[in-house]
Amino acid sequence: MNTRSSHILIQAPPAVIRQILLEPTQLADWNPAFLGIKGPVQAIVGEHYPIVTRGGLSGHWEYRRITDEVMEGRWAVPGLTEDNVWQLEPYGSGTHVTHSFQQRGPLAAVLRSATANVADLRLDRLSQRATARVLAGVS
Repeated sequence: MNTRSSHILIQAPPAVIRQILLEPTQLADWNPAFLGIKGPVQAIVGEHYPIVTRGGLSGHWEYRRITDEVMEGRWAVPGLTEDNVWQLEPYGSGTHVTHSFQQRGPLAAVLRSATANVADLRLDRLSQRATARVLAGVS
């Protein structure tokens, strides 16, 4: 089992971060685990969104819980299941974002060393996307 966590202060309000996290068909644009994701454009708890991951594995993404402060998700492909959490806390004009995940399965064991910086990478890409939206005046 791989458990990873990291946090960052993003210079964007929680609503902008939340919107990005709740755009399932756009997740592959900034989450390095996914090559593609299909399904409804809105986030629906319990909906299975078909995904293709790095390495060409097919599986699904699912929102498990959505609140103003917390988004929980799960994605699974043969040999690997990941449960992940995104926590948003307003901080001045920005948002303190904590991202954690736990991966299980035989593929998770193989990828253990490769996941060391994944939480940081996801947060950095989320930050870039959110900052670009703020600068563009898009919410």
